[in-house]
Formats: sequence, structure tokens, C-alpha cells
Amino acid sequence: MAKLSGMSGDFKGREFPIEQGEITIGRKADNRILLDHPTISSHHCRILHSGDSCVLQDLDSTNGTRVNSRDVKESALHHKDLIQLGSIEFLFDAPELSSAGARYTDADAELANGAMSAPQDFASISPFGARPRERRGTWYFVLAITGLVAILALVFYFLMLLGAG
Repeated sequence: MAKLSGMSGDFKGREFPIEQGEITIGRKADNRILLDHPTISSHHCRILHSGDSCVLQDLDSTNGTRVNSRDVKESALHHKDLIQLGSIEFLFDAPELSSAGARYTDADAELANGAMSAPQDFASISPFGARPRERRGTWYFVLAITGLVAILALVFYFLMLLGAG
């Protein structure tokens, strides 16, 4: 039997069966699945379970409905989908649906022979790129001048103290 398994918050570890027909989910008591949480709308969404398919429909909820991290208004549900209602996450557990309409296909993979290395023009993992090397000399010069001025200021200060005392 299909079910929602709580993955976060106060609902972690709780299971909600998804029977045939329409299952409404929300904060109000007239929902089949009652989720008393501030990020859940009074009528947040519904699941239509008919035969070997389940469809999730958002009911214009305030904090949104996501399936596998994508905002949805309506989405077919598959075994092991991650559903987020507001800030609460659920795992859609329906092994009987996993063979109906398989979503994944086998991929052809090629094995690389030999050592792996970064491309020759690879300089930094930063999305902004590496700092230009031609400006490093300028920064060293500015740093040296600043240090020299600080040392001269300290010497001048101590000379003033000795002269005043």
C-alpha cells in the first residue's frame, strides 16, 4: 500500500497511508491527513490515487508543494519521490507503483583508462575564477608601503614621548 513517510520535523517517522481515491492534506480538521504545522495551508494539497497511478495536486498553498525539489502545481508520483509540503518533507513509498511507468533507463558508461587530471587551463574552483597574477605585485607594493608608514608612525610616536618626558 502506498504511504507518505515523514522525513523531517515533528512528522519524522510517522506514516500516512494513501488509499484509493482522493486524499486531502492540510492543517484543517476536515482533511484526511491532518498536518498541524504553521507552514502547512488549511487545504494544502491532495493526492488522487486511482489504480496504479498517484497524482499530487497543490491547492494554491501559501508555502508551496515540491516534488523532488521542484515546485509543482500537479505531478505524477513515483516510488521514492521526495515530497515537500511547506517545510515538511515526506518520502512517497509505493513499491507497487515502481514497475508501472519506470522513469529510469540504463545508461551507457565508459570507463576511463589511466590517471585522471584537471584540464591544463584549470586554475581555480571558484565561480569567479582565479585572481589575475599581474596585480599581485601591486598588492605586495601597497602592503610594503603601508607597513613602512606604520613603522615610521610608531618611531615618531616614541620619539615624541621621549621628547615630552
